[in-house]
Amino acid sequence: MSSAVKILEGEKIINLEIYDTFMDMKKGLKEEIRQNQKYRLGDKVNVYIGYKNLSQKQIRELEDILLDYGLHLKELMTNGPPGQENSFFLPQNEENAGFPADMPEYEETALIRKNLRSGQKCFARGNIVILGDVNPGAEVIAGGNILVMGVLRGMAHAGAFGDEKAIIAAYRLIPTQLRIANHITRPPDGEVIMVNTPELARIRAGKVVIEKLKI
Repeated sequence: MSSAVKILEGEKIINLEIYDTFMDMKKGLKEEIRQNQKYRLGDKVNVYIGYKNLSQKQIRELEDILLDYGLHLKELMTNGPPGQENSFFLPQNEENAGFPADMPEYEETALIRKNLRSGQKCFARGNIVILGDVNPGAEVIAGGNILVMGVLRGMAHAGAFGDEKAIIAAYRLIPTQLRIANHITRPPDGEVIMVNTPELARIRAGKVVIEKLKI
């Protein structure tokens, strides 16, 4: 087992406390992911940093590395004083008002607090909520619904396991491609018309349609 892995309460955790500098922590995180075959696309990863104090920018850099490999940060674990730990949890059972009454519910919701850049992939078996933009070249794939609290310019696939009731919603919907279950749509070539209201993509009569979202 790699020295960058520790066991806590029966769960494997990537241990970055063993590295002296933040640069070494980033290199160690990449090496652990490359060398360990247990990680699968969409897995949630625990990272332990001990008493190290990381800035929000550094935490986002670690999240970026995980996203480059299709992984999510489940919890950043520290030994800081009570109430001051840099811990982030993926919430369960997110509720979104103003969406269709028949929108499917999933037990698991992955929350991403950042923009997704080109080449990054985000996968979850349930819902995905992104507090940021999805840029061209980025991919978001969910077994359930997808909600982007920003601009969706990349590819989004909701209902990836065949759920035709899944939806895709964004503050600005300018995707390179949308998929819901086995249905695919993409914007026509040419000028893109900007709509300054939130929009919702769903299946109607066997086709992906885009509607204004009332919140």
